[in-house]
Amino acid sequence: MKRYFLLLLSVFFLYSCSDEIPEEQLPVRAGRTVFAYLISNNGGGSLDSNLKQNLVDMYAGLASVKDTCTLLVYYRPYASDDDGLEGPSILKFISDGNGYINRKPALTGNELTPKNVIKASIITSYKEEENHRAVDMNTMKRMLEDMKKLAPSESYGLIFGSHGTGWMKGNTLQGRAFGDDGGYSINIPEMADVLGEVFQKPLDFILFDACMMATAEVCYELKGVTNYLIGSVVETHVYGNPYNVMIPELFEEEIDYAGLCKDYIEFSMDKGAWGVSAAIDCSKMDELTGWVKANIGNYSEELSTLDLAEVQQYGVYRSSLNSNYEYFSFDIVDLFTELNEGTVPEELEDIMSKVVIAKDALYGDSYRVVGSLLIEEGHYCGLGMYLPKNSQINRTDWDTYYESSISWYKAAGWEDYFMN
Repeated sequence: MKRYFLLLLSVFFLYSCSDEIPEEQLPVRAGRTVFAYLISNNGGGSLDSNLKQNLVDMYAGLASVKDTCTLLVYYRPYASDDDGLEGPSILKFISDGNGYINRKPALTGNELTPKNVIKASIITSYKEEENHRAVDMNTMKRMLEDMKKLAPSESYGLIFGSHGTGWMKGNTLQGRAFGDDGGYSINIPEMADVLGEVFQKPLDFILFDACMMATAEVCYELKGVTNYLIGSVVETHVYGNPYNVMIPELFEEEIDYAGLCKDYIEFSMDKGAWGVSAAIDCSKMDELTGWVKANIGNYSEELSTLDLAEVQQYGVYRSSLNSNYEYFSFDIVDLFTELNEGTVPEELEDIMSKVVIAKDALYGDSYRVVGSLLIEEGHYCGLGMYLPKNSQINRTDWDTYYESSISWYKAAGWEDYFMN
């Protein structure tokens, strides 16, 4: 009998010490669970301290929610992390809506430090994995699936935090699409494939805390995997979003997207930074592509003579970083207004009012993006679009990838335009 007892005890001990995600079904939580996917192991331009502050702010925001809710954060740290992360980790936080997180009184005041917040989490660690790369398709899929196993829910929202460059091809430091894990990144079509495999129905929202993600190309690519996309069409500042304010709003049954945009702009102003923000209804992207496809050919002559300097654009050339994103994206409404002799095409205006459901920005000389790009009031619609094969832009590297890999190219009629 003693032998069987010891055997049973050893099995229990081995199971309790395992890092594996248990396979048994946990109860499905009603309402929304929020995931965050944060990558700080950056090959160029460290965001670690900023993302750690974002983590602290997420925790503080969760503590103020007046209902039970769950937040899971995947964090990809540096190997030398000194805040308690021994490797890539999933941090789980469950709030009871009464000031307790993970069954302990929520941290407050000076207690709110990255080290304390990490210590207060329920950690699933992947410290033993060699060559763990957060932006590898298989790794991202596995991490998100593990997060779902840890927190089954009726619906999900997802925050992506790292570096980004919108629709452009990734896997180089100067051309990353999303993420920077030691210099590697993931392209948006591949990200869409991952999300489509992990989530059986569209996410309630994707919030991109990364540069240049609010483009028509990105929104169209992700329209099958998320209902809404929240982000910026220009480079974002390192402070991220005011999650202590926004996290409670992201758990609301009906999200106030205009309020989220306003929160970000007020936070950016307080930080003395620039800022633009928009919320896009991705389910309406087919209407926009349909209109562009039906009308782009009507402006063939105007496109050939268009002065790009007259259109609100969103890219910046930064010689100090040897990165040139100038002309990667133009304001859609401002572009067609310029092509249409200064008048907004009536049907486009109606469609855009359904596509961009909320937007806000800091305008004028005091808020130039990276100190150089001016956002002009009345010329910002919230969504950008690239002009492929344009002689003034002259980026064959962009054009080759755009034509071969970005779904918007065919859907919006560019393929037909250049064939005719």
